[in-house]
Amino acid sequence: MDRPLILPLASCTEPSLVGGKAFGLARLIAGGFSVPPGLCLTTEAYDCALRAQGFSSAEQWHAALRSSGAERQRILFHCHTILQNYDIRGLTAQFIEQVRLLGLPLSGPWAVRSSATNEDGARASFAGVYRTRLGIPIEDVGLAVKDLWMSIWDERVLNYHATSELTGAPPAMAIVLQPLLEASAAGVAYSVHPLTGRATQVVVNAVSGLAATLVDGRITPDQYVVEIAEDNQPIRIGERTIAGQIQALRMTDQGLQQMTLPDEALGLATLSDEQLLTLARVVKQVEQTLGHPVDLEWLFDERGLWLLQARPISGLGAPRPLTNDDCEWSRANFKETMPELPSPLGLSFLEQFMERYILAPYRRMGCVIPEGVSSVRTFQGRPYINMTLFYSLIVQLRGDPSLLAEQMGGESITRVPEVRLLRWPTVIRAGLVMLMEMRRAVRCGPAWFAEMKAMAAEQCPDRIRILSSEDIAPRLDALAQWLDKRELTFGIAGGVAHCLQMLGSLLPRWLGKDWRALLNGALQGQAAVISAQQIVRLAEIVGMVRRDHSVTALFTTEPWDPMEVRRKLDGSDVLRAFNSYLDDYGHRGIGESDPMSSRFADRPDLLLAVLRTQVLAPNSTTPADILQRQTMVRERALAEIRARFGWRFHRWIVFSWWYRRLCRFFALREANRHHLMYYSAATRSLLLRLGEWLVEQGKLSSQEDIFYLTIEARTDLLTGGSSDWKRMIQARRAERDRHAPISVPDTIQDWQSVVRGTNASPIADSEGVFHGIPISAGKVVGPVRFVKSMEDWVRVCRGDILVVAVIDPGMAPLFGVASGLIAEMGGTLSHGAIIAREYGLPAIANVTGIMARLNEGDRVSLDAERGEIIALDEPGASLSCGQS
Repeated sequence: MDRPLILPLASCTEPSLVGGKAFGLARLIAGGFSVPPGLCLTTEAYDCALRAQGFSSAEQWHAALRSSGAERQRILFHCHTILQNYDIRGLTAQFIEQVRLLGLPLSGPWAVRSSATNEDGARASFAGVYRTRLGIPIEDVGLAVKDLWMSIWDERVLNYHATSELTGAPPAMAIVLQPLLEASAAGVAYSVHPLTGRATQVVVNAVSGLAATLVDGRITPDQYVVEIAEDNQPIRIGERTIAGQIQALRMTDQGLQQMTLPDEALGLATLSDEQLLTLARVVKQVEQTLGHPVDLEWLFDERGLWLLQARPISGLGAPRPLTNDDCEWSRANFKETMPELPSPLGLSFLEQFMERYILAPYRRMGCVIPEGVSSVRTFQGRPYINMTLFYSLIVQLRGDPSLLAEQMGGESITRVPEVRLLRWPTVIRAGLVMLMEMRRAVRCGPAWFAEMKAMAAEQCPDRIRILSSEDIAPRLDALAQWLDKRELTFGIAGGVAHCLQMLGSLLPRWLGKDWRALLNGALQGQAAVISAQQIVRLAEIVGMVRRDHSVTALFTTEPWDPMEVRRKLDGSDVLRAFNSYLDDYGHRGIGESDPMSSRFADRPDLLLAVLRTQVLAPNSTTPADILQRQTMVRERALAEIRARFGWRFHRWIVFSWWYRRLCRFFALREANRHHLMYYSAATRSLLLRLGEWLVEQGKLSSQEDIFYLTIEARTDLLTGGSSDWKRMIQARRAERDRHAPISVPDTIQDWQSVVRGTNASPIADSEGVFHGIPISAGKVVGPVRFVKSMEDWVRVCRGDILVVAVIDPGMAPLFGVASGLIAEMGGTLSHGAIIAREYGLPAIANVTGIMARLNEGDRVSLDAERGEIIALDEPGASLSCGQS
């Protein structure tokens, strides 16, 4: 059967007959993509032109490859002459007849593009090596075809062929012919980043008008990088580099012309965001259809997007190792336990803690952390945790990372990193290492917690007042060495995460969609959670105040002076109970992971104000009420879980085992946190004494200056470093003051765009309905009360729904006053979440933008079972609890 000379593009299914470009366009058409209609002059037409002259293409091709200089030029000139002399009129007539049959225009300009058999291949693309002719009248198509045939016999084609180490038969030239479209914008797009190999980034180069000047390298295009989600959908424009074009290549009556853009278009982006996201979506769809990363030529006209070419991206190496700039970052977790603006020393402690006690165990388990990738990064003085890194660590260990954001707080990552799974022997070994860490925490935790409590007593200010730097430095070093050998956070966190992973995989199938609410209910009233016990202790003190009328009068009489009340309580049972509370919880505070943060023991007036709020309330909750309520919620949830299991008794056995284990590790987690703060209190006392001594020596201006030195700088100072410490601290204080009024995003998905000031934060629901993660079950309606610092505590009234940036565990004393809790950030595993759940306070976290969308005093309905907050149609009011 004779091989055809001309084919419609949709029929170009044989690469050896139609070449790489036409074959790629046929695949796009078959995939349902928009391709301009057209025809292909096949390689058979090219071969016929050569055979008519008695020309051996194979013989001449190999002769040209072997030769050089003048001899090669002679061979190429001979080939050009053969093709130039070919009578193409018959072929042109057949082409025009096919144009009529397809209903294509005869009068407009045409695009004539090469489609050689060695073009657009996986090993070599030959991009830009062969010729393209644009704006050709149909009567001149024959001349353009011969020009493209001759482009095979060219010095640069031979050199490219040799450099690519290609062998075999010489290439043959097919040609794609399509009516030329009037482009508003055109360019190329890569379905993966061609430099880094990132599959989660589409790179687009765009120019106004036709793209001939772009592919020829005669113009600098706009460049965009579009971030792609795991489902191959574009999520945002990560980078946007606008070249500021002033001209566009357009078709005119005089042919192709560089036309000056109108004034209103000068310097603007070539593509709108909508066009860019549409293009990125189509590029990833093409990649999926063709089964490999693609380099796509495209064009927008008034009708929409057209695809002009799709070829494999040749020379694509392995993806570049992950860098910090590739990662997504969140303030979750850190924001709950650090102040809004941590001290330089606090940041230094945090970085050291994460490296020594979190990343180091992962490395011991066999996980790979790319060089230069850190777990902590600071922006405008605020620390961020590397969510991408922890996602990759979970995946390496063949775990399920889907619950990462829910457990840690913050948003799910949008760009899923490429992760190489650890081999099963390594995963098994890692499991054994984690099991040993967990058993160590269970076995050693209680004794080591007692040692940390003793540390705080040993290093209390009264005992260390006479120490000098020669005494303090060794004590600080000894504390650090002690923690190196006894830190339990990794094993305890692993135990909690392991339990939640197992329950999270089983309960959705066994219980249904509301499994989280049932589990949260079942976790209430765990008396072993030490952080939640402080709420009951405060309630006990309130009961003592109410039983003694003279003491009650002190808490209700105006004007209110908490320190005067404390003085008048001297010798009373109430003050003894209060002091006992401070002995057990006075080392806690807001932002307590930073040694610079003050503790409850430093501000007893705030705790007395919380007690007064409860005393003033008409119906104060007693400890018995609290315990009874928690017990009822827990028992009701457990009964419902057991009822849903029905006759499947084995499910109850499995659940009970994992539930008890989870309760144990939750209690351990809070006990670890509570006692680490004893360790922090001991460190804080030593640092303050060190600061005091350095002031005496004239090296610091104030005692608190010590918190403006990093760990390394402090060591340098004590070993005789010659820096101007006062000047350094003054500069850091000034920097901290500059950072203080700056608002920063809670999530950074593109670090560089944030540095450039272009990060966009998500927006909460627009109809007065907000959604988040259910933390602690319950439903309540009440007024909004913003709590941004400890100074706001005195304004909290019974029944308020607290709205906070994060659930700081230091807020626990307020949980006995509030009726509900809403947090902009936070997860199910945060320390504050555990306390809220243990106490039974209805709570929802991860409600992005809620503090900007509500007003103080607004009444809201909080449904912590559905994770929903509804702003009721009632205006905000100025609230008062009666305090002066």
